Amino acid sequence: MEFVNKLREKPAVQKIEKFFPAIAFLGGFAWDSITLGQMVYGTDILILLAYYTGALILVLLLSAQLEHPEGWTTERLQALASAQPKPKKQKSAKAPAAAKVSTAVVAEKEIPETPVQESVAPIESEVEEDQPKDVGETTFTSRFRNRASQIAAKATDKAKVAAAQAANRAALEAKEAAAKAAALASAQAKDAAVKAKGAASKLAKNVGYESTAIPENAIVVRHRFLDREWSETWKQRFTWAVQFCFGGLFSALVVCYFKSSGSLASFLLVILLAILLVGNEFLQKKYESFGISLAFFCLLGTMFMNFAIPHLVHRIGFIWFFLSTLLSFGMCVFIWKISHRKKGILVAPALISILLVVAYIMNWVPPVPLVLKQKIACQNFDKASFSCDIDDPSFLQMVGLKIPSVHHVDSSDVYFLASVYAPAKLKAELEYLWYYQNPSTGKYSLIDRISSSRMTINGGRESGFRTFTRKKNVPPGKYRVEVAYKNGAVIGSGTFEVFDGASEDGFVRDTLR
Repeated sequence: MEFVNKLREKPAVQKIEKFFPAIAFLGGFAWDSITLGQMVYGTDILILLAYYTGALILVLLLSAQLEHPEGWTTERLQALASAQPKPKKQKSAKAPAAAKVSTAVVAEKEIPETPVQESVAPIESEVEEDQPKDVGETTFTSRFRNRASQIAAKATDKAKVAAAQAANRAALEAKEAAAKAAALASAQAKDAAVKAKGAASKLAKNVGYESTAIPENAIVVRHRFLDREWSETWKQRFTWAVQFCFGGLFSALVVCYFKSSGSLASFLLVILLAILLVGNEFLQKKYESFGISLAFFCLLGTMFMNFAIPHLVHRIGFIWFFLSTLLSFGMCVFIWKISHRKKGILVAPALISILLVVAYIMNWVPPVPLVLKQKIACQNFDKASFSCDIDDPSFLQMVGLKIPSVHHVDSSDVYFLASVYAPAKLKAELEYLWYYQNPSTGKYSLIDRISSSRMTINGGRESGFRTFTRKKNVPPGKYRVEVAYKNGAVIGSGTFEVFDGASEDGFVRDTLR
């Protein structure tokens, strides 16, 4: 790794690195054009399915968000409430200490401290002085009892003072012990919170989960997988992977839909896909927005399923396209359900699905996977070998800068041959639409629509299923013949010009492969 890092620090390597995305883009598109441009195999469908599955997982991961930005989920609040002690237990624990303190305070206020020794000495002297020899036994006894009661009362006061002082000292010691215990518990709690926060930071760095709003005293509870916020590092990784999957799908779909586009309207959809293919190279940061990622996922899902489903059911048509649209939008709803986002996030996918259905009804969507492989305008057709006579093409005609010509002699029939590729076992009805250009206005108008049971193609032939159509008594002029899915979009077309008389350059024999 150190060697690679040092190599990347060199200015020459840094300049070359800037062109890596463009090289990868052009290389991938060129490879798709070469491989998918010739024929689509089952492995190609599986590769596209892998791209779509990867995009599904990544968009699902990008939908993650904290439901409560302050960091407390419903589960966390419930766990916190259950972890806190009950109010009754708190009051009963604090009551004895409060009683001791109040008792001690009252004792200090009501009972003053009196020295015991000073009160005892005078009593003994008084007893000695108050013993006159001439007093009777009864008087002496009563006085002695009075003095004894005074001594007992003062002894009781002394005991009360000593008890109050002892209670006061016990209360102070209990208060100090409680303070020490509370400080120790607080220190342990802070230490545990710091350790938990450190562990969470380490997990965020390694796994990608972070929640900067969780308080220090937060507790660990079970929550949804997508109830999280990815770190910037993991967001960058996910968006790069989404960009790669979207780019792979766009590249393949542009090639496949381009081959099946036979009209200007359907070609506009291909141009849109091509613009998005190029724009995908600059949208990595935008894919952090869940709404944008979901909208692109819906579009690509519909286009991919419309291409893949005919390979499985061996049919094409509006029903299957509508099913593709429903499946793609259904996947978007599935992601929305899991993500717990607002319903407004589905507006863009719903609008895209509706527009695609309308475009298909208007025959603006190319009839994938049908592809017009070859077309010939000629005369003197041989059905056994699918060969016919064509005018010897000039250089401009061979390079496509001039439309082909057909010189028919003695009002011979004009034929238009076409080979249409379709996947194995796929059946589809075709039709030919003949257009004639009005010399005065220069506009083409439909003059004939030809279809029959022999124009139902059976897929599987690499060079395409061969069909033909012909017209008799064709007047000179320019014609355009469109090969279309019956009552559907145009697969391809050919334009040629008919002349009376023999060609000066002569004829050549051509065969539809």
